[in-house]
Amino acid sequence: MQRVMRRRSRVPAAWLFLAPALAMIGLFTVVPFVQGILLSFQSWDGVSLDTPYIGLDNYRYVWHDTQFWGSMKNAVLYGAVGLVVANAVSMVMALAVHRARRGSAFFRTVFYLPGVFSTVVVGVMFSWFLDPNIGIVNQALKAVGLDGLQHNWLGDPKTAVIAVAAVFVWYHWGFGFILFLAGRQDVPKELYEASSLDGARGWAQFRYVTWPGMSHVTGIVSVLTLLSGLQIFGTVQVLTGGGPAGHTEVPTLHIYQQAFQYNEYGRAAAMSVIFGLCLIALACFQLWVSRRLGGSTDPRTEKGR
Repeated sequence: MQRVMRRRSRVPAAWLFLAPALAMIGLFTVVPFVQGILLSFQSWDGVSLDTPYIGLDNYRYVWHDTQFWGSMKNAVLYGAVGLVVANAVSMVMALAVHRARRGSAFFRTVFYLPGVFSTVVVGVMFSWFLDPNIGIVNQALKAVGLDGLQHNWLGDPKTAVIAVAAVFVWYHWGFGFILFLAGRQDVPKELYEASSLDGARGWAQFRYVTWPGMSHVTGIVSVLTLLSGLQIFGTVQVLTGGGPAGHTEVPTLHIYQQAFQYNEYGRAAAMSVIFGLCLIALACFQLWVSRRLGGSTDPRTEKGR
């Protein structure tokens, strides 16, 4: 009885310690979230005090805004490239470093280093690399006698999309590398010993031991990479500004332009709501798929059964 009373007496103290953090979350997360939803039903230029209610007009505008849906396609493209290419590179390098007997600490540091920089720094760096006049890429091509391959990489719609996707992969693959490496180290050695006794080697061990054992990590990395690709902003803003002719524009940049360049805060809020719902739905679906696949293929789960 005394223990129960002591626990109850600690509850008010616990809430007292949590109160500042909860207040900050409510002030800077919950309140802006609710205000954003309310603003999506209003018209506001960001200056006047008049915010008339206009119903679903902002959502109707977004529905017919081809530029917004075009930016959504670009975001899906970047997310898909990150999901496939960045995750593949991350997993391959994680498996290679795990097998390396020397220098693993060095490689972990070097491979994770790109993720330490801000997206603005990365954007400025690669915009200099890809500059058509003084960029390292074109200068290197000229130095080896491949002048015909010199190109305005960020000025051509086709190569601009590829360049942005490549920069995104370079920036994000180190994060996935660290998680995949941790996931590989978590796979029990006994499973490899048992599979070796059964004659499994190389690809067979990867397919039936390594891949299933890392399925949960793969699901987490996939969700984070996909969401990062869909929410990409700083890299595109610095590299291309959404150009040329909107071919690299993404929803976050389009929303930013609607609010801070055109002063259409209501439309920007409506776009944010739609974009946020798409992200939530996609993340929930991918987590569901990952759990289904992970729960049915994890060898540790099967062993426990």
